[in-house]
Amino acid sequence: MTRLFNVVKPKFSGASKWGYGINLQGNGESPKFNMILTNDKPANPSKGRQQKLRKENLTPNKIHLYYLDMRQITLAQHELYGILNRSEQRRYNDFKNTKRQSQFIMSRWLIKQCLKQLFAQPLSHDYQLIDYCCWKVTEQDKSYSISISHSGHFIGVAIAAFPCAIGLDIEQHKPRNFSELVQIIGTKKEQNLVCNHADPQSTFYHLWTAKEALLKASKKSVERVCKESLLSCLRHPFGLVAGYHYLSGSLAEDTYSYCVMSNSKARVIVEDFAVSYRHT
Repeated sequence: MTRLFNVVKPKFSGASKWGYGINLQGNGESPKFNMILTNDKPANPSKGRQQKLRKENLTPNKIHLYYLDMRQITLAQHELYGILNRSEQRRYNDFKNTKRQSQFIMSRWLIKQCLKQLFAQPLSHDYQLIDYCCWKVTEQDKSYSISISHSGHFIGVAIAAFPCAIGLDIEQHKPRNFSELVQIIGTKKEQNLVCNHADPQSTFYHLWTAKEALLKASKKSVERVCKESLLSCLRHPFGLVAGYHYLSGSLAEDTYSYCVMSNSKARVIVEDFAVSYRHT
């Protein structure tokens, strides 16, 4: 997941040039999950169910979210290296952490696979990723609205074929001092709800992903987003908050939380990207 700020102690610190967001330190492995969801109903992942990426046009009333377990991909990273443009090849080479390299290259691979299947864009196309929210196909001067998130072995990409702001975040649940962390990111009411909830871990991560998604979609400052009341995201799986339409829920038996926000009142479709053959 790309982020802008690191939360190590109860304060914000350290800007990074790689993206937008708030970082919780820690390690962990994530189980595989598959799901299909639209914002017409609450989040309810289907166990063991996989859907192939639908070969259909993205229309102005749809935002597609695709999730991928990177362990499904058997291609070596040097085989995927060629999908990166020159500037991102330099970025890839600068990463010292191999897990970060893998997340970085797989996210670009997933975007290209989606564009290939949905719009017949060749995998070899050159591109620009502008402000981490606009994927521009250089040869055709076409642009797609996107948002990228990754956690553990999973990456997620939200794509729309029309101009809109999108913010996507997914977080794996890990034991933490939630009463301390929620004081950093939450309003007083949000703090009370998390601290007094029967399941403070899930409640905190639902709030966390909502704040992250709003941060990405709105490009507001971290301080301003933390002051926004997002209580409705903890009470309803979809709706309107802080001027943005959202969809949130739990994944993998409540071991992950996710949220997507957009300034567009679009139908949101969440699907597992099923890798059923060797992509080239």
